[in-house]
Amino acid sequence: MSLEVVKAQGLATVQDLGRPGRMHQAVPPGGALVPELLVAANRAAGNRDAAAGIEVLGRLVVRAREPVVTSHGSLAAGEELVVTSEPLRVAYLAIRGGVAALVALVCAGTGTVLSAGMTITSAGEARVDGEPVILEDGPIRVIPGPDAVSAVLVARSYRILPASDRVGTRLQGARIEVAGQGASRPMVRGAIEVPPDGQPIVLGPEHPTTGGYPLIGVVASADIGRLFAIRLGGSVRFQYV
Repeated sequence: MSLEVVKAQGLATVQDLGRPGRMHQAVPPGGALVPELLVAANRAAGNRDAAAGIEVLGRLVVRAREPVVTSHGSLAAGEELVVTSEPLRVAYLAIRGGVAALVALVCAGTGTVLSAGMTITSAGEARVDGEPVILEDGPIRVIPGPDAVSAVLVARSYRILPASDRVGTRLQGARIEVAGQGASRPMVRGAIEVPPDGQPIVLGPEHPTTGGYPLIGVVASADIGRLFAIRLGGSVRFQYV
């Protein structure tokens, strides 16, 4: 089973659940920006949770070269499918058997960037049945950081800036005042750093392995996917736990 990329607007990449355990080699885990949504797409297509799929930040148009089962339903040969990230920040396309991709030790997991004319081929893995995935609602929970706890962070909402990417989600809102430079330390996905302009940044799957900005908290692992699913320009509220 295979698909041809007709058009890729924005960023479309092959992603799986990442490559943990390589931070000592200066390589962050990478993988899907919102793992829960990739898992949901894989389960809809009958794949194992960690199978590679297509991450879409923007709009992707594909055409079936032969009959193919996807997370968005079955396609007949020649039929086209449009996948858009709206109303969220990101969407995922899975095909039955998983996407065939060379495993590469790069920050973006499998990381292949898709463009028009490329072919997406099934890896032919065995079918697996899984339960639906549901993202909860509510404020994004934050574990207090070692440098400071900011009452400003949780007092009002922040807007997710269009300049955000897989390295970091940039927020705009009330300025957070922090004293001096933080200590250089290993970074993790979901860490909330405050640069000199006082506007927080939440580190994503391709985060730097170390950082020195003041660290005011880390997003709870259960809520990281919910945060990164919010569309660019959308708003988010935080609460310390």
